[in-house]
Amino acid sequence: MKRGGQIIYSGPIGQHSSKLIEYFQGISGVPKIRDNYNPATWMLEITAPSVEDQLCVNFAQHYRDSLLHENNKKLVKQLSIPAPSSRDLHFPTRFPQNGWEQYKACLWKQNLSYWRSPRYNLVRVLFMTFASVLVGALYWQKGKKINNEQDLLNILGSIYVLIQFLGANSCTSVLPFIARERIVLYRETFSGMYSFWAYSFSQVLIIIELNSL
Repeated sequence: MKRGGQIIYSGPIGQHSSKLIEYFQGISGVPKIRDNYNPATWMLEITAPSVEDQLCVNFAQHYRDSLLHENNKKLVKQLSIPAPSSRDLHFPTRFPQNGWEQYKACLWKQNLSYWRSPRYNLVRVLFMTFASVLVGALYWQKGKKINNEQDLLNILGSIYVLIQFLGANSCTSVLPFIARERIVLYRETFSGMYSFWAYSFSQVLIIIELNSL
């Protein structure tokens, strides 16, 4: 293909790229390949936009007008018609494994994925440790001095704020990690490897496991 997604060659390569070389050398003005030269490098060099401008040749248009293109269209049309004795592909289930096997596979995958991300785990542990020590120092031995309802509410409020603070930080720190995983999730889900619910439940369990350590 050339820039813009236009096809400049589609067909057999041949032994030592002989078919490819024969096709491009058949175009007027294209320099011959040197002995012992890499055919792939030669093809990239002669089909560069600067070479097209120099030779006044549009390789994409040349391919569309070629006999090779016509033969490819005939082959596609021929292969598009199923044989009389053939049947459509049919699978009894959408996924090759049952729900439990999907869940175990996703759980194993998530476990490896998170434990192989030391930067994420280290930042999360250090932040939780720092926040816990800070709040603990501010309210050191306050539980022994509960004289009225306000003292109790102060302690409960500090616990609530700490949990909210840690939760918000965990959500923001995990977003880049989830964004990278989303691409893999879409590809593997639509290819039938596992369902969304298996991935979601395994993700929740791994997060609970990491936060409980």
